[in-house]
Amino acid sequence: MKTQKVITIITILILIIIICLASFLGIYQKKEYSVKNIVPNYILGMQLDKSRIVNLEVDTTDESVLTQENYDLSAKIIKKRLKDLETQEYNIRQSNNGNIQIEMAENDSTDEIIYNLQSKGTFELIDSESKEVLLNNDFIKDTDVAYGQTETQNTVYLQIKFNKEGKQKLEEISKTYIQTTTQSTNEEGEVEETESTKNVTILFDGQEYNETYFGEPITDGILNIQIGTSADMDILNQYVLVAEELSVILNSGVLPLTYNVTQYSTSSIIENKEIEIAIYVVIALLVILLVYSIVKFKLKGLLVFILEIGYISLLLLALRYTNIKLTLEGIIAIFVSSIINYLYLYDGFKNIENNFVKETTAKFAIKIIPMYIIAVVFTFNSIANISSLGMTLVWGILTMYLYNLILTRIALKTIQK
Repeated sequence: MKTQKVITIITILILIIIICLASFLGIYQKKEYSVKNIVPNYILGMQLDKSRIVNLEVDTTDESVLTQENYDLSAKIIKKRLKDLETQEYNIRQSNNGNIQIEMAENDSTDEIIYNLQSKGTFELIDSESKEVLLNNDFIKDTDVAYGQTETQNTVYLQIKFNKEGKQKLEEISKTYIQTTTQSTNEEGEVEETESTKNVTILFDGQEYNETYFGEPITDGILNIQIGTSADMDILNQYVLVAEELSVILNSGVLPLTYNVTQYSTSSIIENKEIEIAIYVVIALLVILLVYSIVKFKLKGLLVFILEIGYISLLLLALRYTNIKLTLEGIIAIFVSSIINYLYLYDGFKNIENNFVKETTAKFAIKIIPMYIIAVVFTFNSIANISSLGMTLVWGILTMYLYNLILTRIALKTIQK
């Protein structure tokens, strides 16, 4: 029996060591002539990584538009675009003269987002010959992305839904701007057919996008503008991205102001010296935790400490594999989760004679109900840093129960025998 206990405890320790090694050193796999760490990197928030500072300075050429109303409207439109473009993390500030400064996380999407923020956001459907504006943003109700499919290819559309007045206008336009065929008789008495088209031109931000005509009347008030067709998924995804960005821009409204844009990158706000201090603090806390555990539970306290280290390592792995952005608030959530887990372990070892699942876990689960509420509420917060805190707490709680109901439960049953 004693041998079995030793084997079980050693097995638990080996599993924890493996978890720690994977979390702190990685898992390496040989690929051709090199080895690669297959554990995902942390996704760092802009507090911990590079960020981009974007200055939008109002172009003062046209003084008639330089009003507080336009300053506020432009800021509102830009904020909506940032949100709808799913900008992961940003801060935005507006000065009294209408200038706007945006600090955003540096990633693969940053340049594309900045480009879309500058877009005026105008849409026009014009007569290709006379250049008369037939429809514009004033008639748009909503936009979306739509898809079409054939046996071999897929097509992506920007779908523009018009309001009541726009719907009537679109129906009239679709009956007018069409291809017609006329018949005539030549000198030899033969009947000839001549095709002619009355075209419309689609403009985005004053730039010609497409010239076309209508095949049939549009009565539902929906104009589908073809973005691209392909059988290749990578190319198709690019078309989807273009359609989504156009949809976001048109839904946000037309910018009343024009901006001159300057930008630069910044490094993390946390310096290496501060990181070193933080590491020393963590080490000191772990030493205190180790000493306290041994004083409280004697030799069993060492197992408590090792189980705690294993939990922290597993949580860090979970955050990497779930692609949760790590922010300062997220680090606080890791610290809080670690404390909660230690209290869970403390209850388990203090009441070692109790049933770990039915008594210890059930009672502990009720005690931390407020933490569940905080985790869920913060997760769905629109502020990236707060959301990071919430999601980290959610995974901290899930990992805690999974980890302890397996390893800690087995460890407690083993040392009870």
